[in-house]
Amino acid sequence: MGIDRHFGFNKVQIEKYLKAEFKKKFKSNGKISLRKRQKFIGEVTRKIAKRFGKEVLVLIDFSRNGFCSIVSPAKTESTEKGKLIKSFSHPQVFYTSHCVERFSERMESQENCIIKLDAFFNEALFSYGENKGFLTCPDGVFAYDLIEERLIVKTYINFDLLSDDQIKQFYGSGMIALLPREYATEDISGTDFILADEHEEFLNK
Repeated sequence: MGIDRHFGFNKVQIEKYLKAEFKKKFKSNGKISLRKRQKFIGEVTRKIAKRFGKEVLVLIDFSRNGFCSIVSPAKTESTEKGKLIKSFSHPQVFYTSHCVERFSERMESQENCIIKLDAFFNEALFSYGENKGFLTCPDGVFAYDLIEERLIVKTYINFDLLSDDQIKQFYGSGMIALLPREYATEDISGTDFILADEHEEFLNK
């Protein structure tokens, strides 16, 4: 019940803040242009992320009488691993606060981090079982622990930060479909590294 009360309290606080920001920005009931709507959504999303946390989901739609919104703070809990933040898409997946911060820094994203993390994680789940403790998507690698039937995502490593050996480990022949397209080439002589060398006979042609 403690978690539910905390969730409900946060939700009410964010909704009040959102309504106050709307009244401050649009003082009349006149028609709001698309440009002003987009600017308001961008500004208020960044403000909410800064004030209430990067894990808050905010969806805004404008109507004739103002606007309507869906606000959902992510459910969190404190553990010996620190604060865990529940995925919006996967009930058994939790991100550590460290993972959220690292993802935010490396993707230069300051708002709705959990939504973006979930999108990347959906792709990464296809690699489950390939590398124990790691999941791979085209943009990078997640490190995780499996604890009491819950998947705890510890951190996110951007593709650009991986060494050549790590790329070979995580994007080998079994995972080549997840390799970012910009890192592939049709001309084998122009490669910086080779993930699989089954066709070495072509190198001497």
